[in-house]
Parts: sequence; C-alpha cells; structure tokens
Amino acid sequence: MRLVLIALTVALGAAGLSLAVDTSEVGQWAVEQQRAFQNVIAGALRALRTGAPEALATLLGASAAYGFVHAVGPGHGKYLVGGVGLGTAVPALRLVVLALAASLAQALWAIVLVYGGFFALEVSARQLTALAEDWLAPASYLAISAIGAVLALRGARALARGFSPARTAAAGHAHHDCGHAHGPSVDEARQATGLREAAALVLGIAVRPCTGAIFLLVIAWQMEIRVAGAAAVVTMGLGTAMLTSLVAVSSVAARRIAVASTGTRGSVALAASSLQLLAGALIVWFGFVLLAASLA
Repeated sequence: MRLVLIALTVALGAAGLSLAVDTSEVGQWAVEQQRAFQNVIAGALRALRTGAPEALATLLGASAAYGFVHAVGPGHGKYLVGGVGLGTAVPALRLVVLALAASLAQALWAIVLVYGGFFALEVSARQLTALAEDWLAPASYLAISAIGAVLALRGARALARGFSPARTAAAGHAHHDCGHAHGPSVDEARQATGLREAAALVLGIAVRPCTGAIFLLVIAWQMEIRVAGAAAVVTMGLGTAMLTSLVAVSSVAARRIAVASTGTRGSVALAASSLQLLAGALIVWFGFVLLAASLA
C-alpha cells in the first residue's frame, strides 16, 4: 500500500509540476500573441469609432482570442481550477461552470473598476493599473494560497483519520478477507464543492482584473464607445473560460484515472486524500511564487 501511495504521489507531483510550470517557449508564444491581438483590438476600436460596420465583429473576435492566449501564458486561473480538479471529487461540469463564472466575474470586475473609477472617482489610467498590479494582484495570490491551504488541510485530516488506530482496528475487524485497514471511506475523502468553496474559487480568480481588459476599457472610455468596450471585455472573459474549462476537464479526468488505478476501495480513498493534500500544497506553493514575483 505504501509503495502504491509513494508511486502515486510521485506521478501526481510530476503532473502537478507540468500543470504549474509554463515552458519558456509557450510563455513567449503567448506574450507575442497577446501583443498581436492587442494591436488588432486597438485598430478595431479606432475603426469602430469612425463607424466601420465590420469593426465590432473584429473587436469581439480579437478579444476572445486574446482571452484564450492570455490564459495559456502565466496566470493563476487555470492553476487554481486545475488544482481543485485534481484535489477534489468535483464533477467536471460543475468545475467548468465555476471556471466560466470566475472568468466572467473577472471581466465584470474590470468593467466596474475602470468605468467606476473614471466616472465616480475620476482616477487616471495609470492609477487604475497601479491598483490592479500593486494591490489586487497580491490579494488574489493570497486568496489562491488560502484555497490551497484549505484543500491540503482537508486531505491531511482525511489521511489522519484513515491511519488512526481506532479506524485501523475497526477496519481489520470488519474485513477478515484482507486483514488490513482500508483508510477513510470514499465519502469521507470526497469533498463536494459547496457554495462557500465555489465563491472562494470565483473570487480568488476574479479579484485581479486582466491588464488587457483594463487596456481595452481605458481606450473605449476615452473614445466614448463604452458599451462596445464592455462587450469586448466580456467576450475576452469567455475566451479565457475556454482555456480554463479545458484545464478543468483534463484535471478531473486525470484525477479519476489516478484514483481508479489504485484498485481496492480503501486504496481509492487513501489515494483521493493524498491527491487532495498534494494538489492543495501545489496551489499554496504557486500562490506564494506569484505573490513573491508581484512584490519584487
């Protein structure tokens, strides 16, 4: 059993690192694509201001593409969603819905922040960007680390219950056919994503608005095409949600394969708890890496 868990942990650690680390080539490609789409977005905004009929479709399409490639590059949304998918028994559809809600909430928060800041507070674009990068980004990374800590704590508690002497004796008495403890039950290892957990996931991603969305909204405000700018940012959020949804489905599938491969019911429960502990630890680590980079 221990060898199985050790092998599983190593395999999951490798999978987690591949999820949490962007290769330099992919990151560079994402940055280049974002710049290209930013230029298209800026041109579409100017064309829309002059009344070009095809400009709105170009703006929305480029914004959706920008959101997708932005999510491919370094960022926290896909890591948090992927970590939750690996660490909890949340259904894939529910995690996809949460990823969509988080991306749209991030877009709406950017609209409120920029338009509200200009209209109510009369702040400058530089002040809005500084607020997003200097204050909201660290707050988002701390929220991510907190979510990871909760996942890790749940996994550790489930493992502790599984290896407790009382449970070991009870399991050994109840299952004479195998003579060893089966650990926590599947129901104990399964942590359903409730309302509070869902809200924490959404807020952890949404609290920091995308800099590309701020860039778009500032230009749209100055050109007085604010409705089109808001629509483009929502479309940008949908593009981001496409990538995070792919990560969500992949992480849930990886978790199911890893847990199912352990065989017996007791092994499944212990593997699920180990997964939750590992995924939570990876999320905490990644959150603090991002926090350190934002404060450097």
